[in-house]
Amino acid sequence: MLLSLKQFKPFDQLPENVLLELSKTIPVKTYSTGSFVFIEGEKSLDSLFLVLSGVVEIITGNGVVRLRSQGDFFGETVILTGKRYPASAKVIAELTCYVLGREAFENLLHNYQEVARYFNRVLTDRMCGLYEEMLQEQPYESFGLGFERFKQKVYDIMSAPVETCQPHTPINDLARLFTKKKISSMVVTDANGKMLGLVSERDIISKVLARDGNPSVVVAVDIMQQDPPTLIANAFFYQALLTMLKSHGKYIVVTDKKRPIGIVTIGDLTRARITSSLTIVKDIELAGSIPELAQAIKQINKTVATMISEKASASEIGEVVSELYDILTRRLLLLAENLMVEKGLGRPSVDYCWLTMGSGGREELTPSSDQDSAIIYADVSLEEEGKIKDYFRELAQYVTDGLDLCGLIKCPGNIMPTNPEWCLSLTTWKSTVLQWASTPNPDAVRQFTIFLDFRPVFGQDYLAQTLRDYTLHLFRTTPALLHFLTSDALSHRVPLNLFKHVILEKNKDHKNEVDLKKSACVHIVDCIRIFAMRESIVEVNTLARLKKLVQFEAISADDAEYYEAAFQSLMMFRMRENLRKLGLGFIPDNYINPNNLSERERSVMRESFLAVDRLQTVTGLAFQV
Repeated sequence: MLLSLKQFKPFDQLPENVLLELSKTIPVKTYSTGSFVFIEGEKSLDSLFLVLSGVVEIITGNGVVRLRSQGDFFGETVILTGKRYPASAKVIAELTCYVLGREAFENLLHNYQEVARYFNRVLTDRMCGLYEEMLQEQPYESFGLGFERFKQKVYDIMSAPVETCQPHTPINDLARLFTKKKISSMVVTDANGKMLGLVSERDIISKVLARDGNPSVVVAVDIMQQDPPTLIANAFFYQALLTMLKSHGKYIVVTDKKRPIGIVTIGDLTRARITSSLTIVKDIELAGSIPELAQAIKQINKTVATMISEKASASEIGEVVSELYDILTRRLLLLAENLMVEKGLGRPSVDYCWLTMGSGGREELTPSSDQDSAIIYADVSLEEEGKIKDYFRELAQYVTDGLDLCGLIKCPGNIMPTNPEWCLSLTTWKSTVLQWASTPNPDAVRQFTIFLDFRPVFGQDYLAQTLRDYTLHLFRTTPALLHFLTSDALSHRVPLNLFKHVILEKNKDHKNEVDLKKSACVHIVDCIRIFAMRESIVEVNTLARLKKLVQFEAISADDAEYYEAAFQSLMMFRMRENLRKLGLGFIPDNYINPNNLSERERSVMRESFLAVDRLQTVTGLAFQV
């Protein structure tokens, strides 16, 4: 017995009159056993096939076979994303199908949200499934490293229950409790058990004893940390590591609805063997010279390799690596200021802020990343301008040289504050941004897009915030600017051929390879940035922007998940391949040869390119380009 249209998801959500009309107009076709409905590479039949009876196998170029039988559909990939078939459909038991044409299908997508959501979900689930399968295929022994449990949860390592005290508990009593209970911190709570702050042994020493205070008259609320770093119990290890790195502290309070339920200390992380990154931080903060810093930073690539082997996502890795390089940059700036004093040039005479931009600004650093940075300083008189510029240029030279020696190579395009064009006063920065926005040429766009991902790393943040506010205001008041950036972003498309296969390089240096950064990743970054500028989103990390766009309903949750899976996949390929090349003594360059990947990985890469292609199309439609 043949199925009715109502027995197919998502068509079962359609009104009865629509179903009745469709059932009258949709043709039914029968295909004999052994025949092909379509063959890989053939032009699309512009149809979605709904299986009423029989079985068909979908055969990909990689040899992967998937069966479709009664109640299933096939052909959705091409009708949604492509012009030619990426696989063949061979009938293995006489097949009878409804054949839904493109026009009718697109009308349903346009008029019925539940249908559109369903097919968006189909693409998203396939992409996410492939990505997760690829991660799970990766052995723990990758790169010859052992097991570090980045995917365990905070509740596995936290100390519980939490020792608490009241706000007016005397410090003398706290010290005795620390000794009696053999603890080094205590959470301060109110009468309802909600956290107010945290007191540690270090607080007692630095805030009371070191200042000759009287412990008998000082109480917990007088010296507590009011906003200690917190996490939920379900957070991953890597989040605990990142929180510890960013807070420069020794404690994380684990909370549930603002009530403390556990404590994570550096000791807990050490016992869990998540120590390499914390050791790097300690070595950086103790280093007194660039050679010492270069020695300390050698462990970063080992941290990357370990996190890859532990199936951490690319975004998790990028965030940890970026934070470590932020800490390194801050240390270099402190050393640079001390050196300027030794030279008789003194401390900076005006407020300034060091900005990191590009992949560093987005917290998406990989082993192949270079420096993109700038300095913004408070406005000064014309008489002072030259002297101030010379001062910051010399300071920047020390920092950029140091970063280069520590593995973050100098920007080939000279986008660094040693270049006078990237070391400017606040007012001059505003003029520069306005000029970029008004100049429709490729060089201006390149500089503008790198700049738009800036993030303050050291100095007075208010300068960066003022410049951010000005830039977002410019986008709100100049609608043509978004159109201009979109036109430039879409002038280079994802390299896919008519069969929707990835086009590989033909030149001898990179024959049969593809540049994952320039061919795919940059397109995701550019498109998401354009949407973010339209919505005045202040976040610069690509996935953080994507999350905000979902909240603002500028991009659907399913689409966002689809693009995120593609971005994570491509970034993971880049990190793994660049790390492999570093291990072999080669210069990492973002190129990869798909023939060196497993069948599943090649499928993931191709699906990721298709997702980027779709994002570019969606962006073009949204901004009328």
